[in-house]
Amino acid sequence: DPPQEGEGCRLQATLHVRKVPSTIHIGVARHFKADLIKSDDTEALTASLDFSHQIDNLSFGPEFPGLVQVLNGRRKSDHKSQLSEHYQYDIHVIPTTYKEDGSDQVVSHQYSVTEYNKPVDNERKNPDAAPSGLWMTYDFTPFEVRVTRTRKSLWHFLTECCAILGGIFAFSGMLDNFAHQILKSSPSSRRAGVLD
Repeated sequence: DPPQEGEGCRLQATLHVRKVPSTIHIGVARHFKADLIKSDDTEALTASLDFSHQIDNLSFGPEFPGLVQVLNGRRKSDHKSQLSEHYQYDIHVIPTTYKEDGSDQVVSHQYSVTEYNKPVDNERKNPDAAPSGLWMTYDFTPFEVRVTRTRKSLWHFLTECCAILGGIFAFSGMLDNFAHQILKSSPSSRRAGVLD
């Protein structure tokens, strides 16, 4: 069947990967077998492919409180007729260990992203042109982040409150003593003392 208006596809996958840099490519490679595509004019078909997309969920491990999945909900729809697109996502994956009092440790990953896109004119035979499609390159950082959440006991909270109140009391006593010393050493208070 020929392509229909508003037609698209949904990709869903779970991958187990090694901690080495890699690339996920969804699109048309520079060289492909034309007999695998059911079309009489493969060049016209691939010249203006629309790679607009939405990323519903991209994660590298289980979720934990406070985790922000940067690309979740990201939508790109910059298609121009007679052109195709090259979308590039450079993802830096950070191994993360999350520990909260009273629960099991979660070993997961956070990530940061740098992204860019550019139009591709597939009708011009430019060997240096970026290939059409969506490219996700990812690498793992050599360090790990540890997130630990602890709760203070009621006794610790009461001790801190007493320390704060004691500090306020000591500071106000010091100010009172300082004000008393200034008044005692002022010339008007000395005259009053001579007259008495």
